[in-house]
This record gives sequence, C-alpha cells and structure tokens, in this order.
Amino acid sequence: MRTPTLGGALLVALLAGARLDAHATQVQVQLLNASNRPFDYSLQMAHYRDGHATFRVYLGKQLTPWIGYEPILGPAEISPSVTYVPTAPGDGHDAISLNLRARTGWTDQTGWRYVPFGMRNKILGNPHTCDLHAGGPIHDGETILLDLRSHWFWSYALHEILPNGDSCTFYLGEEFGPVVWGPSQARPSSETLDPSAAPESRPTQDLPGVSRALSGAELALQAPSLRDQLDADYLRLTGVDLRAVRARNAQAARAQRAD
Repeated sequence: MRTPTLGGALLVALLAGARLDAHATQVQVQLLNASNRPFDYSLQMAHYRDGHATFRVYLGKQLTPWIGYEPILGPAEISPSVTYVPTAPGDGHDAISLNLRARTGWTDQTGWRYVPFGMRNKILGNPHTCDLHAGGPIHDGETILLDLRSHWFWSYALHEILPNGDSCTFYLGEEFGPVVWGPSQARPSSETLDPSAAPESRPTQDLPGVSRALSGAELALQAPSLRDQLDADYLRLTGVDLRAVRARNAQAARAQRAD
C-alpha cells in the first residue's frame, strides 16, 4: 500500500466563494486510518451557512461519485495535510462529511469484496457539523486530526480530534451518506437500533454521533479508554499532549469566572 504524496491527485484545497481575512486562523487537517481496512474515500470540510458551503477543502477524492475501488489509504497510514480556515465563533458552522469504499475481504468465488460506508443520514438532510470552539481557543498552525477506527456497534466511527482538547465523533454505516457539497448517493434511512444491542431502541437519528456530533466530554464518559487512545494518537502524530491542553483550558476558565 503506497502512502499518498502531496504531489498526487489525492489532495486539493479549495478556498471557494469567500475572501480570506489576513488574520484568519489556519489549521492543518489530516486523516488517520486507525482501522484494519484499506479504502478509497472523499472527505469534505467547509464553512456552512444558509445552505451554502464556502472555504471548501477535501482529502482523497473531491466528490463521492469519484470514489473508486483501488484503496489509497491503508491501515495505520495518514493522509497528507490540507489547510482549513475554521469559522469564527458564531459565524456559521464547520461542516464535515466522509464517504469511503473499503476493501473488506477476499473469496475465491467473487474476489475482493468492497463495501461503501458513510456518515449516517440526518432527518433534514443537512451536513454534519462540529463546534470547533466549544472546548477552547484554536490557534494558527495547529492540527485537526481525523481519526477513523472500527466501532463496537457501528461499522466505523470518525473522531475529529481538535487542538483545544475537545473532539467530535460521528458514526458511519454501510452506505454512502450526506455530503457537504456535490451530488450525494445517500438514501433516507428509517433503520432503528436492535434493542438487544442498546439500552433503548430509538431511531438512529436521535443518537449523538448521528443527528449531532458526540462531544469529547460525552465520549470520555462513555468510553474513557477510547478517549485515551485518541489522545495518544494525537500526541504521537503532533507532539501535543491534549490532556495538558484541557488542564490549561480548565484553569483559564476558572480564572475567568473568578474575575
């Protein structure tokens, strides 16, 4: 499995339909394949407001229909980085979508098996968003690490690990999902959880990670060992200890309240 290069066709950054403020914060975004399957994919991020996406960037293929059958990101591989300009607090939403086609196995009868995966469809069809500023400030030059790994119930979970110590988690299912821009192959789903697999049988749209991002604090309560794994991935790949970042942010918040 070859590692993608900056000169390849895997990565293009588009700052479309908007003007970049000279003082705008710019961060680097990378996707880590922490799963055991290779895949081709399309990951999109953009400012999203009033149904319009601006400051568009993507990793992998620009559009979902362009996702092929030849994997471009193998297990334990990380994509090249792309520069993204986060929204200012209160100025729209930071939208994200991920669709992929994974090579899941081989049989002598049919050869390689490929399965499409994507973020779960939302009731109103809007793209998924992550509040990048909820956990604290984000500074110029920092890294957003997108960590994709297998999940106990869903096929995959995508963890958007933020440099302020927070994260946003989204669940993926076995079909392409909604996109931030361009044609979508998603289909509305009325699937519900198996009651034997969850404490409550609720529509998937009501679950954090489906209708909205699961926050870092929620993830820490549900799966503290997973939060530790994400922290370890971020430290290994960026050299930044998010536990120390969260401690500093908490101390600053207490000092601000005291004032």
